[in-house]
Amino acid sequence: MLRIKSLSKSFADTSVLSALDWEIPDGKVFGLIGSNGAGKSTLMRCISQVYDYDGEITIDGAPLSEQKEKLFFVSDEPFYFNRFNTNEMKDYYKLFYPNFDEDYYRKLLELFHFDEKKPLHLLSRGLKRQSIVILALSCQPKVLLMDESFDGLDPMVRLTLKRELIRLVDAGEISVIISSHNIRELEDICDEMALLENKKIVFTQSLDELRENYHKVQLGYSEAPAAELFENMPLLSYEINNKVVTVLYHGEEAREQIEATEPILFNPLPLSMEEIFVVEMEVNQNEN
Repeated sequence: MLRIKSLSKSFADTSVLSALDWEIPDGKVFGLIGSNGAGKSTLMRCISQVYDYDGEITIDGAPLSEQKEKLFFVSDEPFYFNRFNTNEMKDYYKLFYPNFDEDYYRKLLELFHFDEKKPLHLLSRGLKRQSIVILALSCQPKVLLMDESFDGLDPMVRLTLKRELIRLVDAGEISVIISSHNIRELEDICDEMALLENKKIVFTQSLDELRENYHKVQLGYSEAPAAELFENMPLLSYEINNKVVTVLYHGEEAREQIEATEPILFNPLPLSMEEIFVVEMEVNQNEN
């Protein structure tokens, strides 16, 4: 298990993360969501030991700083030496990752139809990402961090990568944290989602819990209701359009108060993960 306790990070006088706590169980894919500037990339760089920080990060109870080979960070700007190819970068990473699996590396080259001999500085953004993903998986980390790592990949490569990550996670070989602005894409692969706002992890929930606990409903009334009717309800959002009101809420208390208004129409609507997180981000930003 990866455990983060009381993590804080500042740049000069600007606090980015403050007393952040988070636990990532083994064998899970986590999506990390947050608004621009919330600190997602900063958190990833703290976990990967790129940045100094205050607080504690452990894997299986031992300090991460003493077992860096158990973690690999695929950043939004992958590192490579000028004029090196993937095969040469492989030899470099072998120096730091003693569990590097040469046979698995060869299988990944075939899986992604990737030419390891092409100089990386001549490759497109998407091919550079394929290169670092192949190297990352071959290093056999226990925890894989991916920051916007699907950007630039064509649809077939994205699907192949998702399938391979799911296979590894299901086999209990790895835990994955994926930071992305593309919530729809995270839905396809993640077991749980975490929201980073106001310098902390606001909540972590499984996709099943999110779908079960959050609701979007269209209400109909015989006369147009006043806004005051909904202002004091524990709603995430509401929109009044004459006699029709659309509400987004979670929890039984909100539902009971809605039903007490005696709508003549109570029509559940489809609710996407993106809608949930956009509303939650707005709520947390307003509370700040």
